[in-house]
Amino acid sequence: MWVLPVLVAIVATAEVKGTPEPCGCSSDPLGDVARVATLAKGGLWLDAGSLSYNPEELSPERRPQSEAKAAALAHIYGRALVGLGADDLALGPKGVRGARQACNVRGMALQSPRVQTINGVKIGVFGVVTPSRVAPLKAAEPVPAAEQAVKTLRKKGAQVIVALAGMNRLETRQLLKTVAGIDFAIVGADVGDGMEEPEPVGTSWLAAPGDLARYAVKLDVSFVKAGPPIVQFAGEAARKRTLQKAQRRIATLQTQIAEWKKDPTADKAFVSARENELAELQEQQLMMGRALPVMPPKDSNYFEYELVPMRHTIPRDPVVAAELTRLAHTIGQVNLAAAKGKEPMPAEPGAPTYVGIEACGKCHKPAVDFWKTTVHAQAWKTLVDVDKQYNYDCIGCHVTGWEKPGGVNLVTVEKRKLVDVQCETCHGPGSKHVEEAGLDEPRTITRKPADRYCADACHTKEHSDTFALVPYLRDILGKGHGEKARARLGDGPTGGELRKKALEAAGR
Repeated sequence: MWVLPVLVAIVATAEVKGTPEPCGCSSDPLGDVARVATLAKGGLWLDAGSLSYNPEELSPERRPQSEAKAAALAHIYGRALVGLGADDLALGPKGVRGARQACNVRGMALQSPRVQTINGVKIGVFGVVTPSRVAPLKAAEPVPAAEQAVKTLRKKGAQVIVALAGMNRLETRQLLKTVAGIDFAIVGADVGDGMEEPEPVGTSWLAAPGDLARYAVKLDVSFVKAGPPIVQFAGEAARKRTLQKAQRRIATLQTQIAEWKKDPTADKAFVSARENELAELQEQQLMMGRALPVMPPKDSNYFEYELVPMRHTIPRDPVVAAELTRLAHTIGQVNLAAAKGKEPMPAEPGAPTYVGIEACGKCHKPAVDFWKTTVHAQAWKTLVDVDKQYNYDCIGCHVTGWEKPGGVNLVTVEKRKLVDVQCETCHGPGSKHVEEAGLDEPRTITRKPADRYCADACHTKEHSDTFALVPYLRDILGKGHGEKARARLGDGPTGGELRKKALEAAGR
């Protein structure tokens, strides 16, 4: 007899680290808790710890911004159950925003293990941490505390038990080996890119999301009856993962084979072997597309696992999205208030300062006219359009002379008209060059920045995933501004074309 199971969705994040949404500069950004909220709707929403802060962004200057983010995340995750992580304590126990679970920790207010009922199934959740990760708080050994939490939750009728582990994978694995009765453990420390597959540990399962809300773990648990262990079902989610791997490998092989065929020195036997591999993968892809659904196990509790990338293809929860819009404005206001009256970094005596593009235009009008046609001349507007022009995560690459000697800070950048990426971003502060009508000796500006300058300064892999020097130079050199250098580059793709192609590939 086929017993119809009850479906329960469990969605988990970890190490969000005060990052409500990603930088929007890359072509296919990952992240956004508004998308996580959509994924978790109707199910059980969990976080395994380190939700509130990124310790690397807690300088006195950035602290008001970080606290505003932590407050917003605490409100957004108000319906979730959240474990305690090391980074939650970056401002001490009093700086923790929102309720936390950690059954072996003392010295701060914490939630006790909870039972949540989802679609009629009682799911028990408790948090537990490695003591060294939450110093100077007092924390008992995790094993006895976890055993007691499992016992308590079972008494409360929990049919499925999930541990929010403020531990790395090795520590979480050891916990599962020692403590019986845990069905799932969500890793909450050093998660990196997460785990594409869950790891079985006895009758338990270990899972890890990706940090910064880039990847969420989704467990679709089909519950039939209490008692039997929950087994993994390699159903639609597993088929999707296999298909995606095949597609990535097919794309790589197609590119490589095309290049090898142009190379007369390429090993023909090797190329032939790769062509055979490509044909087999394409056939596998075709067969998987035609395959009938695999039937799940009968009369058993089972789950499907997916490490879900938080891409734009997942709709944003409108309530959370509105809260993030308000947060963007709040961040600007708290940053401006905190920066009021603060002077930017002064230049050394006799050193040049930043003067702005209009001063450059007095002698270099053709270059300035050309520059104003580039996207760099609209860099500030791209922030204003999303109300993030006063956000420390963004502003540095969208203005000129940012926090440099003789440059600007948050309260002076607009007054001194150094918004946008202007001439001095690449050529250096120009006051002496302007004062001496270009006759300064030794020359105080840089004619040609180092080849690594753009990639190291702003066009990093995280913020500019399509950056390649030559194509991008084709966009910023032209009539009046490096015209001869532009001619030497010749025809070829431009940075704008690479960007457009990547956006189209991402479906944006």
